[in-house]
Amino acid sequence: MAELSAQAQLIVKGTAPLLKEKAAAVTTRMYELMFSNHPEVKPLFVNAPNNQNEILARSIIAYSENIDNLAALDGALDKIAQHHLNTKVKPEHYPIVAEALLQAMVEVLGDVVTDEILNAWKEAYWFLADVLIERENALYQQQAGLKVA
Repeated sequence: MAELSAQAQLIVKGTAPLLKEKAAAVTTRMYELMFSNHPEVKPLFVNAPNNQNEILARSIIAYSENIDNLAALDGALDKIAQHHLNTKVKPEHYPIVAEALLQAMVEVLGDVVTDEILNAWKEAYWFLADVLIERENALYQQQAGLKVA
């Protein structure tokens, strides 16, 4: 797995205070965009709690604040991976979320989101996506092994 650049870490961590103010608006808009542009993913969220956008907002804030110390998020990442396993999230869903999240950041945060900031968040998103996909694959393999036994 590729390393996350120090530059991306600095930029993402630097945007944490701004994102903290508007994270719920970003995630609300992200879900609107995602369901509008990719209605095929809506069934993945049929059992999502009513405050799913707030849960995601808190996760994004935690990631931006701890991007230079992911070990602090290990427990949360394990829970997310398990949840993704339970809801049948697949690697091919990550580009859909990336597209909607980055577009929502641009729309909600406006001119503050320069190309440099957008590229840093894109790099950070894919770094985290790779971490989660790796954990999810391990869980899928573990689950498959249990079914075979």
